[in-house]
Amino acid sequence: MRSTFAPASFAALALAMLAAPAAAQAPWSAAGELTDADSQDEGQHRYDEHRIRLDAGQRYRISVDAPEFDTVARLYRAGTAEPVAENDDGEGLNPRITYVPPESGDFVLRVLGFSEAGRGAYTARVAALPPLPPGVPVPWSTAGSLADPGGADHVLRLEAGQRYRFSVESSAFDPVATLYAPGRGEQVARNDDSGGTLNSRISYTPSASGDYVLSVTAFSSGRPGHYRASADLAPPLPPPVSEPGASVAVNGSWSLWQGMLAETDPDNGGRRFDDYLIRVEPGQRRYISLEGNGFDAMVQVLRPASRDSETPDIVDQDDDAGAGLNAFLVFAPEEAGDYIVRVTSVGGGGAGAYRLWISQ
Repeated sequence: MRSTFAPASFAALALAMLAAPAAAQAPWSAAGELTDADSQDEGQHRYDEHRIRLDAGQRYRISVDAPEFDTVARLYRAGTAEPVAENDDGEGLNPRITYVPPESGDFVLRVLGFSEAGRGAYTARVAALPPLPPGVPVPWSTAGSLADPGGADHVLRLEAGQRYRFSVESSAFDPVATLYAPGRGEQVARNDDSGGTLNSRISYTPSASGDYVLSVTAFSSGRPGHYRASADLAPPLPPPVSEPGASVAVNGSWSLWQGMLAETDPDNGGRRFDDYLIRVEPGQRRYISLEGNGFDAMVQVLRPASRDSETPDIVDQDDDAGAGLNAFLVFAPEEAGDYIVRVTSVGGGGAGAYRLWISQ
């Protein structure tokens, strides 16, 4: 079938071509300004968008500098709605993104204000960075300084199935540790403050071997100074206990576990723990009571997939709702499934015998 275009169709096509200009190649920079006439997102933030062409495997540093307001940078694959990378305060209030695209193509850099009132001039830049060095084996440690306000990257060779513990410490600034997939791709773990300190800890077990990137940044702006980073092999987590030590009847049906927090147990930020696996059915309510002997006991309910994280997905927790320093909570999740009941302490180093009661 033969088609013909009316003059109005040609005009619409021409407008569409003007609305999608060719993507710029890096290195690239542009001066812009957020005004009341710019587009708004769902949060009522004004924004500008810039189309840039990025090559697969090339490392890029994307920066936005605005002297008058706090900016946010978001990077999208052209034609998609979810950002592949974003940053708020990489250097002071100015965002910095380091990104390695897995595929060549057009990307959209969105510059927006952190607040709804964000307005003013800005300069956006995209620069090509040298490739990362090959990964070094673990155990590993280094002493460095954040001469680059965008952070420092360390490439480490990690093996699938091995559990690792990463640490970043500094007496000069509040460090943030971020672990990226090979090539500095997807962020796989991140931690700021661990164990009641400003230092960072990450526990991670990769599902695939490769050269992962440990990035060290500062939580606040300025020239932060020296830090020490390390990566060590960690023993695997023991499987969670799924069978009760004893079953008793107290105002109904309960299961009882008797255990002890000891130096040989795994720890999270210095707090030792034992994990117990329970199944919660739809509409079920579980009563959980924890009695500690010689330490201030805390009970947490986690999602199983997050049990090896320094910042696990805590669904519920309690410290002192029971008698004295004992813990008690009523767990009735909206979503049925498997959950981890974690026995731990309020402070680091807690140890001693305990009894864990869970209703059936």
